Amino acid sequence: MNRRLVLKQLAMATAGAMLLPACGVDPKKVSIALNNLKVSGDEEDLIAEIADTIIPATDTPGAKAVGAHLFTLVMVDDCMEKSEQEKYLKGLRSFNDSTKKITGKSFIKASPEERLEILTALEKDRDNLPEETKVFYSRTRQYIVQGYTSSQHFLTDVKPYQLIPGPNYKGCIPVTEQKPA
Repeated sequence: MNRRLVLKQLAMATAGAMLLPACGVDPKKVSIALNNLKVSGDEEDLIAEIADTIIPATDTPGAKAVGAHLFTLVMVDDCMEKSEQEKYLKGLRSFNDSTKKITGKSFIKASPEERLEILTALEKDRDNLPEETKVFYSRTRQYIVQGYTSSQHFLTDVKPYQLIPGPNYKGCIPVTEQKPA
């Protein structure tokens, strides 16, 4: 037996064993760090598409473009109690079941018109939805709108923020005594 050949083959086998896990297909990762939520990249994409349906891009960027879906995930991760987070995640995972009942497709595969139809139907049929789906949809919608209206784009381009009391404030005015009427 040739020792050089054995050593070469052993080195190749070791390198191959180390390289093999790197070649595997990992599920898509979330683009932000979350402490409590365990959300996949596909679930993040679902929330992004819901955001884009609620506030679509027109001549101004939509909710997805300003990152309202990421704001939503951070708010759920940081501001909701553990039990509410669990309901939210169950609702997130059952959301596609609710959409398949309406259009027969998952939300991601639906056209923009079908997505709007899905959200309209969910609004109308809110009382008959499972509790988790209600929690998911209402919180997602609330945080998407909040994230969009507190984004830099909205506060600088759409509705510029003015510092109170404003530029016309006059703080040095003599106080005069007024007579009661």
